[in-house]
Amino acid sequence: MKHNDLLTSFTLLSLLCIFCTSCNDMEMAKKACGTWESIRIVEENGCKEKTYYEFGPVKGDTSGGDLKETTYFTECGEVEDGQEYNMQCKSIIEGTWKIEVGDIYFTYDLSTLKVTFEGISFPGADRFSESLAQSFQENYGQSLIQESIEELKEHLYNWYSENENNEDCYQNVNIKGDNMSFDATDGVIKLIRIK
Repeated sequence: MKHNDLLTSFTLLSLLCIFCTSCNDMEMAKKACGTWESIRIVEENGCKEKTYYEFGPVKGDTSGGDLKETTYFTECGEVEDGQEYNMQCKSIIEGTWKIEVGDIYFTYDLSTLKVTFEGISFPGADRFSESLAQSFQENYGQSLIQESIEELKEHLYNWYSENENNEDCYQNVNIKGDNMSFDATDGVIKLIRIK
């Protein structure tokens, strides 16, 4: 008799925990809906990566929805004469997101991955130097730009597909007002709501 009572109590407690976690996930998912921005310095030379996460509305009883991730990559470097440049590319990928047991999962549809060239600038250049650099870009730089785009797209495709089912899991989602954070393998990712 005591064994049955203990088993029943354990089962009820387990169901209660699952129910409470599920309710908390749904509440957190509703808070996550909207557009968020994250800026990270990704290289030793100070190159930036700015990512916008668009978390679509919660669908039905799933604690998640559609995802659109737009990232602007700024590559910093020097041309042969020592002139610095900043080249900006943009990637867009779509998929879905969900929150489960306090973790957020992104599942990517690799067929939606697009990478485009957004522009190049030459900080510190005078107008004449910038004009020469722009002329070089127009005459010779298109093949180099296309090569950079293809390399970035291949790198991103490999990164997005390295996990099983093209899914990434980030732990310990925390949402307070217009701030969100979650743990990644290389540190904490911090986001600010923009819409």
